[in-house]
Amino acid sequence: MKKFLSLILVLTVIFAFASCTQKTPEEPSTSGKTPAQVTIDINSVKNSIIEKAQLNDPLEIDAERLCELYDIDPSDVSEAVCITTLDGTFPDEAIIIKAVNEDAKLRITGKLSSHLDDVKVQSQNYDAENYALAQECKIIEKGNYLALFISAKHAQMEKIFEESVNQ
Repeated sequence: MKKFLSLILVLTVIFAFASCTQKTPEEPSTSGKTPAQVTIDINSVKNSIIEKAQLNDPLEIDAERLCELYDIDPSDVSEAVCITTLDGTFPDEAIIIKAVNEDAKLRITGKLSSHLDDVKVQSQNYDAENYALAQECKIIEKGNYLALFISAKHAQMEKIFEESVNQ
């Protein structure tokens, strides 16, 4: 039953479009660096997350589909990676997007915030542990890069992302 419910949750997330509210990022930009100075090899980060967080059978969502799923304007995106899993009650989801500029970053942040809010509401229908996990997830900003890790392993994923800046 739990696998069925997690499949339903993932499919709902994948096929639902986020609403259009905007919020400001929860964390400040990388200190001392302009957005153009921050570089991240997002494919390397994705691969590290898959390996180190031991994600089973990750499903990769290409940038075009990612934009469709979260109602993000493709012209706002310089590059993006997204992976999700169907494993467990709390499926893993990792989204990393590089915005083309500061204005685009604000628009994308709004879309990701809406998605995170939707996940938090949906997690209320599970158990207290999954709801608490969803409450801990947040959008991370580094220069023009945005990352959202919705996972029981979000802290590990966030650390991998943060350590990848300018490597």
